[in-house]
Amino acid sequence: MKVIAQTAALQEAMNLTGSIVATRTPKPVLQCVKLVASGDTLTLLATDLEVGCRYQLTAVQVEQEGEALMPADRLSGIVRESGDEESLTIETEKDASHVHGSASHFKVYGYDPAEYPEVADFGEESDLRISADMLGGMITRTLFATARAHSHYAISGVLWEASGKKLQLVATDGHRLALVKGTLAKAAPRDISAIVPAKLMSMVQRVIGDGEEVLDVRISENQILVRTARAVLVSSLVQGNFPKYADVIPRDAKRKATIDTEQLAHRIRQAALLTNEESRGVRFSFTKGQLTLSSRAPETGEAEVNCPVELEGEPIDIGFNPMFLADMLKVVETDEVVLEMNDPGKPALLTSGKDFQYVIMPVDLGQQGGSTPSA
Repeated sequence: MKVIAQTAALQEAMNLTGSIVATRTPKPVLQCVKLVASGDTLTLLATDLEVGCRYQLTAVQVEQEGEALMPADRLSGIVRESGDEESLTIETEKDASHVHGSASHFKVYGYDPAEYPEVADFGEESDLRISADMLGGMITRTLFATARAHSHYAISGVLWEASGKKLQLVATDGHRLALVKGTLAKAAPRDISAIVPAKLMSMVQRVIGDGEEVLDVRISENQILVRTARAVLVSSLVQGNFPKYADVIPRDAKRKATIDTEQLAHRIRQAALLTNEESRGVRFSFTKGQLTLSSRAPETGEAEVNCPVELEGEPIDIGFNPMFLADMLKVVETDEVVLEMNDPGKPALLTSGKDFQYVIMPVDLGQQGGSTPSA
């Protein structure tokens, strides 16, 4: 194999594929990236046996077709430190690969490419088609609410539900729940329900291009494949039963508060300044025309800030973890949000437009805690 690749394009490819390879594994080949030169394309393959990627690089000149299996960290480091080079030449010689720059030469020992696991290709037909801009926005508004570490493995991923031309993503960590609705470019051939790992969704965010691009998605019983203009991403689906989220979403709220998004985010950051690990709750006191946010922590101090609000219904005092609200407000795309509440001990619902809902469980300001029922 011998190829000449644009350094900037190669570095972009390694940033994605290098993030997939297993860092701790008894199998050295899983710490590698496989390079396949064929036709006028260099394809980089990476997998940790759960998530995989086929990244096509067209900014190359293939002088000799072939394959190589190189340690990802070595190749990434070489490419990263060759940023001043316009291009790099990669060629293989028996069990070694040579990387040449205009003033550099690296000889890297690798492995037999035949030992590398298969990384599934997309094939022809897709189940779903959706614009990159829409899917990217939907991922942004749900991924943050997934469980980072939880015994209930199903909530470590995001639930995808497709029916007709409607796609819905749902995420929860047991304390809050995010739900976003989108529109597909073509109708799904069947009703689809699948729990997609957070790692795969984060990769999709990194690889999608501008909003004009349309992505293809295939979902089988235990696998999802996403095809972008530059890559095919593949992952095993999360197994298990996702919580019955519809039972958690509040209905027929007694109180409804309309608040400026930027103003609310600013006041929450202020009130959170004087909270600590033991006292993370902020009191939200709603009255006609005004919201007062207050916090108090032993040996830290007290804070009280005010924010204008339009309140429908009776006044209420309710406690929230400010970080859970701040996370949601970072991804909101509307100038105003609506907070719907029933009682201080019941879940509250934040909405942004017609397509984004966020359920958050209040905290007892005297006894921190609270969680979203997972039904």
